[in-house]
Amino acid sequence: MAGIANETSDYDDGTGSYPVLESSFSKKFKFSFLLACLIPSTICSLTLFYYFIRLSELHRKRHNYVIICLLVCNFLIATTELPVTLTYIHFDQLVPPSSSLCFYWIFMNYLLFPTSGWIMAIASLQRYFFIFHKQFINTHLKHYLPIALPPILLFIWYTALIFFYPCQQFFDYTQLWCIGACYVFEGTIGTIDWILSSLVPVILTIVFNIVLCVRVVYQKYKMHRGRTWRTTRKLALQIFMISFLFLGIYLPLTLFGLIRLWFDPMFLLVLTMVYFAYIVYLVPLLMPFICLISMPEITAKIKRTLHPGTRIEPTLFQQLPLTMITRRHMQVQNARI
Repeated sequence: MAGIANETSDYDDGTGSYPVLESSFSKKFKFSFLLACLIPSTICSLTLFYYFIRLSELHRKRHNYVIICLLVCNFLIATTELPVTLTYIHFDQLVPPSSSLCFYWIFMNYLLFPTSGWIMAIASLQRYFFIFHKQFINTHLKHYLPIALPPILLFIWYTALIFFYPCQQFFDYTQLWCIGACYVFEGTIGTIDWILSSLVPVILTIVFNIVLCVRVVYQKYKMHRGRTWRTTRKLALQIFMISFLFLGIYLPLTLFGLIRLWFDPMFLLVLTMVYFAYIVYLVPLLMPFICLISMPEITAKIKRTLHPGTRIEPTLFQQLPLTMITRRHMQVQNARI
């Protein structure tokens, strides 16, 4: 993540290298674990994309589009940035060691992780409007423009900072993200970048989810039960599950960053760079499974595909009339006998 990468500028142990504190076992574990998660995660993402294209009922629900955009962003992290990181972990350096690959690695990391964070914040806000104020996003422009702005603006922002910022770029092929873009060593611009890319989207996601949660609880006591409440609960639960995964990973890292910014610049920095920096990959790797669980239309299709001969049992309300008719028919037959 860009915010984590920015913190490399604060670390100096006299050797200019933090991996000396890491054992070969931890490197093998990180590589094996991330690779083992990458394969099923990619399959799950492709499955979601396939069913989203095939199922028309998903097209009609506009609240699904921001979830798909979030999936696409995290899928790009898993398939374009993570493989370079896995290569770095396996060989203990960037392979092949070239400045162009360093620029690619840095740019994809700095761009995709903040984009995912901002889309997460927008998804939380849009879900609130979809449930309670749908009239405010009843046009394509109001719905799609907020989703499209983060990747566009962040693309311009990081293109300018990484490729055109007036600083002397230096790469270390034995360091994570080749030690980062040179602008992160500039205190002011590096701090501004961390605030915009990491702190703000996390805070917005927390605020929007708290507001949504309070409003949903209030509606529950106001409306009790009913069809409207069930729909509200379903829409809210989906975004809560995704937000919990996102905040469970990013919130501690953001708090560590605030402590380093305000109090101790070295607070857990080594642990962050050696271990916590890789935990952020759990978000793109686990996101497809969370989305799959929250989309019953797709899970139902998958179950029917895996078990084509399975008979769908009637619900209680379907069984009741049938039972009454059958009982009445039996009584008539017994009377005739």
